Amino acid sequence: MHPYLAVDILIGTTRQNAGNLAVAVLGLSATAYLVARAERERRREGRLALWILLAASVVTCLADAGARLLIGLQADPGANSLVMYRAFGIDMAIWMAFAFPPYVGFIGYATYLAYREGHARRRLWLILVVSAVADTVGEYVMIHAGGLYSYAGRQPLEVFGLPLVWPWVIVAAPMLMGALTALFADRLRGARVLLLLPLLGSGYLACLAAVGWPGMVARATAVGQPVLDLVGLVTLGGLLATVHLMSLPLPARPSAGPSRPHRGE
Repeated sequence: MHPYLAVDILIGTTRQNAGNLAVAVLGLSATAYLVARAERERRREGRLALWILLAASVVTCLADAGARLLIGLQADPGANSLVMYRAFGIDMAIWMAFAFPPYVGFIGYATYLAYREGHARRRLWLILVVSAVADTVGEYVMIHAGGLYSYAGRQPLEVFGLPLVWPWVIVAAPMLMGALTALFADRLRGARVLLLLPLLGSGYLACLAAVGWPGMVARATAVGQPVLDLVGLVTLGGLLATVHLMSLPLPARPSAGPSRPHRGE
């Protein structure tokens, strides 16, 4: 063991070390549950969707530095005590590797199931709202209680250090990943299913940009804060339009019962 490993890990403040530990423990526990469920579904139903999303979350973690660059998220000094990699001048802490599997797994798989099981359109809206509210609360805790990161520069709709537009954009990305999984996963057999990994992994960054680009561009310009906030509202409006579009293939109302195949099918 490296003689200074413990010192290297614990260079942050007490609350930062506690925050990193909490993320690691919760992330590992959630990942263990998702892995067990993914394997159970593979054995019982031959369904690989959750495995695909978990594998894609690894690629997603490697693309997150680009996402942070676009939205201005930066780690606070001392929070990245053990760096996994550095890109665009941004250090990615190793604890992020524990956060992405449950983040992509839960939201992405819930979206996949909405399509796979033919839920009503309101299911997608429920996933969006619950996930965005949970992300908002979690970010406030990590920013103010954990001291793990902050949002730099000018930001749209910023309230107590958190730009309220980004939690909605951030959770919409794995929803789009889940929708793509529903579109392709059950149509691919054998090793072909691996073709989804580049699309989904890099798709996280692409999905963020697809729904959040107005705010990302505006914060890098010289527009005033009122205009920047207005663009933040426009960004949220575009995101809601995207989720509405995603919901259209689903039935408008819940079905009375499980669907049954017609005779002769």
